Amino acid sequence: MKNKRYPRKYSRDEDFEELYNHFEQLFCPSFWGFEIGPGWFEIIADFVIKLDYHLRRNPNMIREKYIIMQVKEKFGSLRIYLHSSDFYLNSLIAETEKQAANSCTICGKKVEKVFGVWSSMCEKHIKEIV
Repeated sequence: MKNKRYPRKYSRDEDFEELYNHFEQLFCPSFWGFEIGPGWFEIIADFVIKLDYHLRRNPNMIREKYIIMQVKEKFGSLRIYLHSSDFYLNSLIAETEKQAANSCTICGKKVEKVFGVWSSMCEKHIKEIV
């Protein structure tokens, strides 16, 4: 039986489980899960793949220092927190967060209108919850 040190999943994590399992070495041991909707999966997957590639291309970087601490939605925006960063990773995070800001957190479609600061959702999903 596999020993779990920390709970790994929030209820929204089923969509992200395979990504996490494949790149587990890129996540902090106390990583609690992805606190975002499934619509941002492709955006996060792209970020994780680019982070892995960057660390492989730069073997002098200590991998344990550049791990993902938290991935969450805050005030309708994606937030990615790393233990440490460099210029490239800061740029990559900014680009990833900007891409998510224009995408629905539920379905991933482009957001045409902004409906407040609390969520990034398309018109269809805003209407479903209102």
